[in-house]
Amino acid sequence: MQEVLDYLYGLKKFGSKLRLEEMEKLVTALDNPQKKFKSIHIAGTNGKGSTSAFLAQILQEAGYKVGLYTSPHLVNFNERIKINGKDISGQKIVELSETIKKKVEENKIDTTFFEFTTAMAFQYFADEQVDFAVVEVGLGGRLDATSVIDPEICVITNISLEHTRVLGETKEEIANEKAAIIKENKIVVTAEIDEVVLDIFNSVCNQKNSSLMGLDKELKFKIEDSSFNEQNFSVTGKINDTFSIKMLGEYQIKNACLALLVADLLKISIDKIKLGLLNTFWAGRLQILQKNPLVMVDGAHNLEGIKNLVKFVKKIDRKKILVLGIAEDKKLEEMVSLLVPLFDQIIITEGNFKPTPVEKLNEVVLKYNQNVKMIQDSKEAVKEALKLANEDDFVLVSGSLYLVGDILKHKFNKQI
Repeated sequence: MQEVLDYLYGLKKFGSKLRLEEMEKLVTALDNPQKKFKSIHIAGTNGKGSTSAFLAQILQEAGYKVGLYTSPHLVNFNERIKINGKDISGQKIVELSETIKKKVEENKIDTTFFEFTTAMAFQYFADEQVDFAVVEVGLGGRLDATSVIDPEICVITNISLEHTRVLGETKEEIANEKAAIIKENKIVVTAEIDEVVLDIFNSVCNQKNSSLMGLDKELKFKIEDSSFNEQNFSVTGKINDTFSIKMLGEYQIKNACLALLVADLLKISIDKIKLGLLNTFWAGRLQILQKNPLVMVDGAHNLEGIKNLVKFVKKIDRKKILVLGIAEDKKLEEMVSLLVPLFDQIIITEGNFKPTPVEKLNEVVLKYNQNVKMIQDSKEAVKEALKLANEDDFVLVSGSLYLVGDILKHKFNKQI
């Protein structure tokens, strides 16, 4: 297994190439596994993973065999590819890698890490004869490796500025990239409310003879009550009922409603939808690791994600300690200015992938909060946070999915 992972991660040095030609060659060489199951394609800036998880769980509760393909992973590579909530086995990864590598070499295909991994997911789903695969876009949409599928329904969660060097400098440019997942004669469901972006989606839908369904126009939701265990909400509009989720944060209710709307289009019963929403767990998103003190991790890693996190943090009336690490390609100043003033103590650290050095992050953080410590090793940073925290305090680890992944590898208590 380690040899295979070394080979796959070795492909990362060739970078992330946005093109479809090599991916099309690869799936053709594999006899188009992506055509052997129904799929739902999910793009967007934030909420792709959670919406995918909600939808996969709903489909599973409805009796379907369901593949789920997401990225990146938090702890183990196997997390990226699941069937009915169970990670692909190491043995299966080895077998599929041998098959795909052989095809790559025979056909002289220039493949990247993400293309190879996507082909592996599609081949696995085909071999296991899944009924549905919920497929999360890796980056953008137009030239993303996942775009070789022909989905039943396309979902675009929302659009905000991300990966601007690759996808474009404006929301309009990024919207055009993501809207390119829209295929002929499909239903497209979105939670986006920006009229300029919606005009772009509508224009693409008209060209493709597809129809656009906006969550905001179809469903209105209202939070009935919420705790650290569960959120209960009611919806009105196309569907009128009450639902519960264990995922925290108001934005997760919006993701749940998006999955609910798609599930309704697939003619899944309300009872199964309720079960699916309630039973969904998605690691690293406002995930509670322990209660006393309250320790949570959240993978917010861009401006939109931080804004959602800020809404949640503002509601917590406790002493707050933040363990913060941010990747080097992010909007540091904006992210820090929103989050850091809400905390009594900041501990700056580094995740395992392209982190902003603690010294550089420290310079920015000090503008907004003077109570700062630098501890480069993330495990030691959390240890320090737990030493500083009393039983009724709040400790949050955030700023990077890679940092969250590092922390989830460790067991949490006072003696971490």
